[in-house]
Amino acid sequence: MVVSEADYLDVLDLIQGAALEPAAWEKVLRRLARLTNCIAGGLTIEDCRTREGKPLVYFGFDKNHVEKTFAYYLPMNPLFEIAPQMQPGFVVTNGDVVPVKEFRRTEFYDGWARPQGLCCPVTVVLHRQDDVYCPLTLVRADGAGDATDHERALLARLAPHLMRAMRVGMQIDSLQHQRSAMEAILTHTAIAVLLLDRNQRIVFANAAAEKLLASGTCLTTIKGTVMSRESRSNRELKKAILEVVARKPDAGAEIKIDREQGRPLLATVLPLPAGNQFFLDLESRACCAVFVCDPESVQESRSNLIARIYGLTPAETRVLDSILSGTGLAHAARQIGVSLTTARTHLQRIFDKTGTGRQAELVSLVMTSTPPLNLHDQPLL
Repeated sequence: MVVSEADYLDVLDLIQGAALEPAAWEKVLRRLARLTNCIAGGLTIEDCRTREGKPLVYFGFDKNHVEKTFAYYLPMNPLFEIAPQMQPGFVVTNGDVVPVKEFRRTEFYDGWARPQGLCCPVTVVLHRQDDVYCPLTLVRADGAGDATDHERALLARLAPHLMRAMRVGMQIDSLQHQRSAMEAILTHTAIAVLLLDRNQRIVFANAAAEKLLASGTCLTTIKGTVMSRESRSNRELKKAILEVVARKPDAGAEIKIDREQGRPLLATVLPLPAGNQFFLDLESRACCAVFVCDPESVQESRSNLIARIYGLTPAETRVLDSILSGTGLAHAARQIGVSLTTARTHLQRIFDKTGTGRQAELVSLVMTSTPPLNLHDQPLL
């Protein structure tokens, strides 16, 4: 079958679509099958060393036989006999490896191909890494014979485009996986993280940031932009964000966000990588990151971590909190309702359990211990 230029351009369009959307590979398979007089096709991952594999997408095969392929019949595939040649761009038919008459005497044909009315597959390899490769296979009806020279030439001509689509798809999948992993990390960290676009609008806020904004105690949003309720802090925050958005040299700053009660929050404003400047600077692309830390929460997390590591009692933990906050033993004694002598006893027990002998050593131990991302939700290993 001679393929028209219109058909060729049409299948190229489908291949480009598959690079961006994996589900579109089925359309590619169906169109290639029509152009090569095949009635079934599949895209798989196979290991030529272990002779194991799995299907990515397929059509025209009986589902039960597909399961049998990877559970039993795959090791019988004649293509494994030429494994070193199965490199990206390689086009091959079963007839290149074993004559059709001989193939029809194999268990692979008798148990798998013949019951489905299939024979004479043609394969083009799209990707390979070590012993694992990704073949696209089209299968003809039993009795139709091997692929013609024209059909093989079409697959060879399309092979670079198919290979490129596979590479692009893999790169996109890798980036999406990295983004999902990063979002999962940011979601579970106790530090509030805000990502802003060039218009200073919030395009991402992790759980801690959403909780902080919802409380409205010191930070809020107006028309999608983040603001501090205290005027001085708001001026400094806006100035730092504007400088980052404008990509001024040495942009970025650490700012104290005042609040009515407690120590100020610590906000760090940093620029994000600009990305590929070849493309348009999309309005929604994050270009500025704002990290907001509550020193009191960090202190509490560190003291809880030390308490769990060294088995401190609740009373001992409250004494430790007082030491870290600088309010002293007398304050701790009042907080837990004990005498100063009892508070000193708690402190001595903390020294004994942590292997420290002075308050300075105890503070150093706590400050050099790294709390987990979410202390209350994660087990201590």
